[in-house]
Amino acid sequence: MKKSFKVRLFLHVVLIAAAVIFVNRLVGQYFLTDQLQTRIHQEMGVALTTCVDHFEDREEFVSCFKALEKGSLFSNISDFYVLCDGTKGAAQSGETAICQPLLTDSDFWRGHDVSRQGGVELAEDWVGPQHWYAVRFENRLQGPEVWLPEPQIHALMLRVWALRDRNTIYVLPTLIAMLLALTLYLTYVMMRPITSIQNNISKLTATNLDQSIVLLAPYQEFEKLVQVFDDLRIRLNDSFIKARRFASDASHELRTPLTILRGNVERLIHDLPMNSEAQVRMRNMGDEVERLIEITEKLLLLSRADANSLLQELTDVNLSDWLTRLIKDSHSFQSSLKLTSTIAPNVIWRCDKTLVHQLIYNLYANAVNYNKPQGWIHFSLKQAQGRFELTIENSAVDIPQDISERAFDRFYRGDASHTRQVDGLGLGLSICLEIAKLHQATLSLAATDRQTVLATLAAPLQRVV
Repeated sequence: MKKSFKVRLFLHVVLIAAAVIFVNRLVGQYFLTDQLQTRIHQEMGVALTTCVDHFEDREEFVSCFKALEKGSLFSNISDFYVLCDGTKGAAQSGETAICQPLLTDSDFWRGHDVSRQGGVELAEDWVGPQHWYAVRFENRLQGPEVWLPEPQIHALMLRVWALRDRNTIYVLPTLIAMLLALTLYLTYVMMRPITSIQNNISKLTATNLDQSIVLLAPYQEFEKLVQVFDDLRIRLNDSFIKARRFASDASHELRTPLTILRGNVERLIHDLPMNSEAQVRMRNMGDEVERLIEITEKLLLLSRADANSLLQELTDVNLSDWLTRLIKDSHSFQSSLKLTSTIAPNVIWRCDKTLVHQLIYNLYANAVNYNKPQGWIHFSLKQAQGRFELTIENSAVDIPQDISERAFDRFYRGDASHTRQVDGLGLGLSICLEIAKLHQATLSLAATDRQTVLATLAAPLQRVV
């Protein structure tokens, strides 16, 4: 089973997104913690300057600050403020047990982490075993002070991250859906230029390999790929040209000596004693010469078809009349086969009479050669909506399983042709296909469930320019 590019891309996007989310969490947690600590420290200064009139009553002080910061994330942390008054003795301060070590630590306000903002001093440092944040008035060094232990800020941060993690679980389906949509979009964007190149390449056939304008790189990153393929196209076109030229030249060169050889064989057959062993051998040699001439003629025809140089003389051909005569004539020399037909009248096809007769006769000969003893052949011709369809169906035995795929391959002959000594070259159906293409027709050969072989020729009655 082949791997799916879309699935692979989706997994990579998921992994990258997960890594980005994880790294973003770590980086965000680091920087946001520092920003939150700074913001809380500044809010302590706002609380001191705004609510200093309520400093003597802790509850009123906290309520005053919360009234200023309604709904704020920072208002709830004011519940953990420690209010100390430096104008009073440590023993007389509002929160005696906590304030005593804080007011007596003279080095706290002389540390390097002291700043001034809006008339207040902000400091943070260690007092004993605990890290503290504190604010006081800049011009009242012995006045009221607001202190906050650092663990309370850390606890607030943990609640914030827990809330975010809980919300992440809720949005996870939406996140996965967005990742899937992103994957599909990326796949579309990435595959669009490749699909464009693929569509252009699919237009190339053996007959238009010499055309270089069909391949265009949609982006500069694909120019190298297009150039490589274009070089391959040129080399392949050269190979096709050489192969066509060889087949055509070889056929032309073989015709003359084979014709001379046939004439000499016919004279020798006439000069030798009647029914002598030498005459029989010479007749066999003549049959092989005729076979070589037939192969040469068919190879020449195929080479012209490959080079798009088959000449046509278009005339109106009455297929109904011609098929009727063919079937009538066949009754006289095919007594072992039953021939039936369903022929629509007056089916007129504008085509090359000689080539089309060769096409249909080859299909008929194929039905005769690969039939079974006492078998049958049925012809059907019908027309509708400016098209006609001709089918030739015959009974058969030992039908090759690959007949639909390989019937039109050159020099291909089914196994039955060898076991039953069927005469043929394996070129007839190939010629039929080339003639059909020349006339804008479709030709197929298939085995049916009834153990028969069905040849189907369909084409427009008028040529499309």
